[in-house]
Amino acid sequence: MKPRWYHSLAVEVTLLILLGTSIIFGTVLTYSYFSSKHIMEDKIEKELENLALSNARRMEIRLRTVQGITATMGSFLENTRFDPGTLNKLLKTIVEENEEIYGSAVAFEPYAFQAGEKSYATYFYRGSDGIEHNDLNSDSYDYLIQDWYSLPRELKKPVWSTPYFDEGGGNIIMTTYSLPFFEAGQGGEKEKVMGIVTADVSVKWLTEELSTLPVGKTGYCFLISETGVFLAHPDKNLIMHESIFSLAEQRGSQVLRNAGKKMLANRMGFTDIGESLSNKDSFLGFGRLGSTGWSLGVVYPKNELFEDITRLHAKIAGIAGAALAMLLLLSVILAGSITSPLRKMVGATAKVASGELDLELPAVNRRDEVGRLARAFANMTVDLKKYIRELTETVAAKERIEGELGVAAEIQRSMLPSVFPAFPDRDDFDIYAVMHPAKEVGGDFYQFLLVDENHLCVAIGDVSGKGVPASLLMAVTTSLIRIEASGGMPPDEMLGRLNKHLVQGNDTCMFVTVFCGILNLTTGEFKYANGGHETPFIVKPDNEIVSFPLPGGPVVGIMPEMEFPLETTFLMPGDSIFMYTDGVTEAFNANEELYSKKRLSERLQAACNSPVKGIVEEIDNSVAEFAKGVPQADDITILGVKFSGKQAFHATKLHA
Repeated sequence: MKPRWYHSLAVEVTLLILLGTSIIFGTVLTYSYFSSKHIMEDKIEKELENLALSNARRMEIRLRTVQGITATMGSFLENTRFDPGTLNKLLKTIVEENEEIYGSAVAFEPYAFQAGEKSYATYFYRGSDGIEHNDLNSDSYDYLIQDWYSLPRELKKPVWSTPYFDEGGGNIIMTTYSLPFFEAGQGGEKEKVMGIVTADVSVKWLTEELSTLPVGKTGYCFLISETGVFLAHPDKNLIMHESIFSLAEQRGSQVLRNAGKKMLANRMGFTDIGESLSNKDSFLGFGRLGSTGWSLGVVYPKNELFEDITRLHAKIAGIAGAALAMLLLLSVILAGSITSPLRKMVGATAKVASGELDLELPAVNRRDEVGRLARAFANMTVDLKKYIRELTETVAAKERIEGELGVAAEIQRSMLPSVFPAFPDRDDFDIYAVMHPAKEVGGDFYQFLLVDENHLCVAIGDVSGKGVPASLLMAVTTSLIRIEASGGMPPDEMLGRLNKHLVQGNDTCMFVTVFCGILNLTTGEFKYANGGHETPFIVKPDNEIVSFPLPGGPVVGIMPEMEFPLETTFLMPGDSIFMYTDGVTEAFNANEELYSKKRLSERLQAACNSPVKGIVEEIDNSVAEFAKGVPQADDITILGVKFSGKQAFHATKLHA
């Protein structure tokens, strides 16, 4: 198949250079952009907080001016008795000369203004024809029960009212600062409220005031009351009709709800409100008016904030793109000059790959890596001829060795009893065994034979190491055990003789662990000796698993004249001896966990009522399932013997 253009090394080198450079440029640009945004966000946070707080203070000053004028008027009323004409003239002057005040009223307690006159309340405000007057003492308007009058009278302190529509007064939406003035009691103390003096501030004035505050191109300010109601906003439909919380509920915006809580709880602050308050992703800075509890918010669109940064990075990205285009051109030229000799070698190497090892390669007179590669390839063809010849010989030798190992494995298996049931005419015991070598041949073994009609010899062992050396030592060991056991030799002497034979000529220091014993099939007496092997278990039919009380002897085949203690125990009818090699307990699973003696004991307890074959196969299958997917690291051998004798013995005979 003819290779496509994009399968060229020159193309790959060019693309790799371009990709690497693009990643570097992209990383730098991205880092620069977001770092700049972060710096701008920190800067705008401080600026918005300061802007909101400064404008709140400016508005606060004007509201405090209203409070001061009202307080002065209240002081006059406490210390001077005015006639109606003078009082009206004074109120009219206050409204005319203070543009912050939409209207002002003085209302008296019943019979507190003039003798014989139950109530008196006069009000001046800015009307369409200038300063207009309204008498609040009418049948249709009971000023005594209005919030602007009743709240400060009861609290006996000044109060800013919640914005309201003043029907019967100025007939506009306003907020009122109401201040009680008092009749001096004995000792000059102020005790009794004489009346209330008020100053009204128009919500329309607040909106016009905020509209003059510059906030970017499309940013704006708004004002909310102490309960979140909009007092001033560019959208006049929101004023006095919606609160920041009702708007959040309508739009399902938790962000806007949280922003409202922050505005009412904190003196000043900054938060990201996204598109929750307008159709533009924006920041919000806010500051609170201390005298009224209102909060002023400043909304700044993010696109205006980051407009200069975005424009700058767009120019930088354009410059980077032009640089990448120039780099691409240079890379193509450079990669083509480097790969030209390689392209000449491609045709020759294809023929070499098809078997033409005598082919003449094109000369490459370069001293760089390409030249060294060409010379190395020429040498490789020579070495390849030699390697193919040697490989052919090695494969033939390997096949011969594998065949011989297969024969050895068959011979090794034939040396162990493998036909079960092994003694079909005996019903006083049953025996079963399995062995799985880790390699073609292994070092584990088991052995059993009838010494005479009433004695069964059993043995299990593990040769150090694996493979052919271990299998040879295993063959010698099993042969010696059969020879010694056939003569009726006790287990301790059997291991002593075995140790003596194996020590002779053991220059490689290999050793064997062996457990062997002789079971009296009439009495259940079991005499045994251990040469450094794993401790067997006695499996009882009542779910009890008993470990042999082994003192332990040395391993076999290392040192001469070693002693192996003889021990005795008694089996009851139904008891089984379970023997195994360390390949069982030291099997690993995919999580590198050991099968362990604890897990072995638990599985034996679950299978205690099974025949001896069932017990052995249960453990064999359990180990295989546990180590599933993991290569077998050691030989696995299991031997089980079940005693079914007819006689039982007293507990005092259980141990010799």
